[in-house]
Amino acid sequence: MSVKKFLVLLIASFAMVTSAFAASKSRELSVDGNYIIVDGQSASLLNASLGQFVTPQFLVVTSLTSQQNFGYSGTSIGLGGKFYFMDGFKGDLVPFAGLGLGLRMAATATDSNHGSTQYEANAGVSYFLSDSTTLDAKIKLYNFNDSSPSVTFISAGFSQRF
Repeated sequence: MSVKKFLVLLIASFAMVTSAFAASKSRELSVDGNYIIVDGQSASLLNASLGQFVTPQFLVVTSLTSQQNFGYSGTSIGLGGKFYFMDGFKGDLVPFAGLGLGLRMAATATDSNHGSTQYEANAGVSYFLSDSTTLDAKIKLYNFNDSSPSVTFISAGFSQRF
């Protein structure tokens, strides 16, 4: 899939979902930091995502991830879904799962920029600090369609519904 086709699909999907319903707290902004283990070496990255609730428990999510470690830099943009297994309110611990597809541009000191497709599966729990703010913990599994190794992320962050 070309970058242009993916971006058109991403924008069209988000536009359809944002017009699907206009209830209060229909969106979720999440920011998380990750500790990554790749072939025995550790690194870190920052992930930000914006989701639109389609139902009270299911979101369509767009994400942006940036990594700068060990002579490697990578940026990816993605589209996916996130499902909460129940409604959450202040004090609740709610499990969730998600899937995503993204485009990644990466470079190392010896390799110029190259693109690849990124596949993601994740699962975790959200602790509701209030009815709209959560503390999140999750594990993410990434796989790529190039020679890059699969990567496991252990993540902690916050989400805000608005």
